[in-house]
Amino acid sequence: MIICEEKSKDIFRINKAGERHLNIYKGCVDVCPFCYWQADPSWLGHLYVYTDVVERLEEEISTVPEKSVIRLSYGPLEGKWKLVRKCMEILLAHNMALVISSDYDDILNDLDLIAAPEADVKVIMEFTKFKQVEQFNKTGNSHYFEVANELKKHDVDICVTVSPVLPGITDVERMAEALPGIPVHISLLDVRPDTIWGKKTLEYVEKNYPELFPMYTTISQTGYDPYFDSLYKKYEDGKGQIKTFLPFYDHRPEDGEVIKR
Repeated sequence: MIICEEKSKDIFRINKAGERHLNIYKGCVDVCPFCYWQADPSWLGHLYVYTDVVERLEEEISTVPEKSVIRLSYGPLEGKWKLVRKCMEILLAHNMALVISSDYDDILNDLDLIAAPEADVKVIMEFTKFKQVEQFNKTGNSHYFEVANELKKHDVDICVTVSPVLPGITDVERMAEALPGIPVHISLLDVRPDTIWGKKTLEYVEKNYPELFPMYTTISQTGYDPYFDSLYKKYEDGKGQIKTFLPFYDHRPEDGEVIKR
């Protein structure tokens, strides 16, 4: 993994839904085979830290309308740089609403900010990384579940996503039972045969879950997953703990489309 320290060109990224994301870190150490971000050639094998983001945010915060929703993410470099915390202090002081994505327990170090009564903060945790799923399937628990439940214990507005649902691997209802009171959002697996993530997912399943490979091949060919469909029909009214939509805008790139972050 190559770590790159860079100056930011634009501290905010606006996605196709008009959502404002604060660029602090870029890259991922996990590189899940089903991840769309593999379509960004700069993503794989690199972690980026935008070292000037705090100074830039201090300069530009006055141009952001009060109570705007700002999305930001922790990363594996937060323990060293603590840029998310510094940015949160600025944003909360200016009455912004924060949506924080985190799969790292560094977030527990910032409970004084996140759980403050006056703070408008929502936390989203992703629960589809293979290592955490395998641990949960074996033991009924994982470090990620412990972090989520600890946040809930401190009355943090938290939800988790199982995105995508991996039939035969992620037991969504069992996962929800281990996250009492926490909404669990799901999305359909995208393994289109002509996409890099489709090919890599099938390769991963064939190697690690060969008994599931025929089913995943069929899903790739048809775009239909009976397990997800059964969950969708059971929970589509939105009244249960499991939610059949994602708590953020999700853009599925077309084959050959280069995405940028």
